[in-house]
Amino acid sequence: MKTPLGLFRTGRSTGTAAVVFIVIALVLLFYPFQTTIVPEWSLRVVDEEGAAVRNVNVTEHWQHFLLESLAHEDVRQVSENGAVSFPERTIRASVVSRGLATISRIKRDGWRARRSPAASVVVWGNPGYATTVAVYFPSALPQSHVIVPTIR
Repeated sequence: MKTPLGLFRTGRSTGTAAVVFIVIALVLLFYPFQTTIVPEWSLRVVDEEGAAVRNVNVTEHWQHFLLESLAHEDVRQVSENGAVSFPERTIRASVVSRGLATISRIKRDGWRARRSPAASVVVWGNPGYATTVAVYFPSALPQSHVIVPTIR
């Protein structure tokens, strides 16, 4: 036999469970999860014979096309042995903001709109070498070296 007190307890625990569920759902929907655009990228700039290239700049460009409207860049100069490193590049966005950004991007640019991260490095600044670009593909590790052709 159920008592009115027993029914009240059942209703109260059900209400508490519903509130807890709603709070957890809202946190998951609005918490800004981190996404890596490009992992740490360390590379060595070499010429056609494999010798280190000095006195060149390397610019890293990165952007998450879904979540950002503008790209970023970081310019660094290689060390004496042709090495240069860039830190991991990340962005934070909630499930809700990602969903709204996807709808907005598709509405503006169509179904073929780019919605993924992208990154590249450009080696430039030494008149003895050609400007060279290396592109990062999210399905692979970043290149460990860039071969820069000599200009003769």
